[in-house]
Amino acid sequence: MPLTFGDLLRRHAATWPEHPAYVSFDGRVTWAELKRRTDALGHALKRAGIRPGDRVAMLAADCIEVAELFLACARIGAVRVGFNARLAGREIAQLLDDSSPDLLFVQAGYEPLARAALRAARHAPAFIGFGGQHGFAADYADWLAAEARSGPLQDTPGDIAMLCYTTGSTGSPKGAIYPHQQMLRSILYIALSEGAVHDDVWLHAMPAGGVPIIHMLRNIFHGSTTAIVGPWEAERALALMARERTTICVLVPTMLSSLLGSGLIDRYDRSSMRLLGYGASPLPPATIREAMAAFGCPFLQMYGTTELMGMSAMLFPSDHRRGLADRPEILASAGRSLPWVDTRIVDDEGRDVPVGETGEVIVRSELTIPGYWNAPEKYAETVRDGWLFTGDMGRRDEEGYLYLGDRAKFRIKTGGYNVFPTEVENVLAEHPAVHEVSVFGLPDPTWGERIHAVVSLKPGQSLDLEAARAFCQGKIANFKLPKSLAVWPELPKGATGKILKRQIMECTLAEG
Repeated sequence: MPLTFGDLLRRHAATWPEHPAYVSFDGRVTWAELKRRTDALGHALKRAGIRPGDRVAMLAADCIEVAELFLACARIGAVRVGFNARLAGREIAQLLDDSSPDLLFVQAGYEPLARAALRAARHAPAFIGFGGQHGFAADYADWLAAEARSGPLQDTPGDIAMLCYTTGSTGSPKGAIYPHQQMLRSILYIALSEGAVHDDVWLHAMPAGGVPIIHMLRNIFHGSTTAIVGPWEAERALALMARERTTICVLVPTMLSSLLGSGLIDRYDRSSMRLLGYGASPLPPATIREAMAAFGCPFLQMYGTTELMGMSAMLFPSDHRRGLADRPEILASAGRSLPWVDTRIVDDEGRDVPVGETGEVIVRSELTIPGYWNAPEKYAETVRDGWLFTGDMGRRDEEGYLYLGDRAKFRIKTGGYNVFPTEVENVLAEHPAVHEVSVFGLPDPTWGERIHAVVSLKPGQSLDLEAARAFCQGKIANFKLPKSLAVWPELPKGATGKILKRQIMECTLAEG
């Protein structure tokens, strides 16, 4: 029989019953407690009518309950659906309609957002509240208490463990299907790459509504501990790092920059850290030097995609040391392909390009998702003959280091999030002053890329950045709001009338 999440949970509960599984500022659970709580939650889900294949969603900041619900769903064959709590209500409504969950677990602070989503959605799940005062009829703690004496849960794991939502180039939601077994392999491969052991304490800081839940679950193979930061604040992360003596963490560059710029690092003990990972975009060599000096531990860069359930390339600690010594250019790379991933750089016809030339990055791996929920046609466009077309442009040097360049289809990576220009353009175009709009990313030392909007206005109208952001607020997530704006008399167009985004980008960059 294949190994399951439930198998590993039972083994750790028996082997290290009193060892902490998850800790946060709100509490801690041992492996034995985690097993008992997921037993109770699994029984409660079944009593609520959840069967294998049914979807169960959650809207919350990172917390222990996120891990508990995932494990309980995995044990009974339900499909966990994670929502990014930074999305706007109508964006979450899209995901509700696509995934049709029977239940939606909502952390108390997100009740207004959940109710706004429900008003905009066609599908209406039952709500279960937790984590404080809420107005829902059902409560998480009451559910667990009612099933406390139900005994061990009989596991019935299913094929699909989770739906992980990404967005397409048109901004429409795509639910990446994460099979149970592939998720376990992805977690194992990451843990092996990081040299994980039982005594590790992982600092988890990235929102587990999406693919970062794989990082939250990295403790599942070694029975180690995950310390959950929750809502990101530099001091919260540093305080938890010191209190729990964390050994490994993975951050996006904006988080690392906020730590370095907080002025608080020297107030907290960081001596337990043995590895610091970062992803979403490369760090400038100067920032890497500063961060390595501040934390005194090796660094690891990760590059991957939602559709690959994690990583496809890494820049290992030895690469960082080499880059700091005599090869500074490799610090700007995403590293080299991992052993379980084949990587090619291809032209528009799908032919391999020579070393050093730029093309689209495509990858092949046993970890590639088998499909998108309710969207087979989108999957067929993305995965062709077993190769995943990432949409990222890049080149490789003679040693195999991968350098990412312009984003295919103008995807913007800002603060660790993917944003597609059409998502922002569609909202800005609704502004009564806007005639035409083009949105793209510009290099930014803090965010990796910042969202920049160029607009032309209707006669007699005016618009500034503050007004544009205020108009977009609540219609799209805050991280999708433009951070800079320029007003042009007219936007350039091609022969077919299409706005020439690349020309606008080049002019903007040339102007500095």
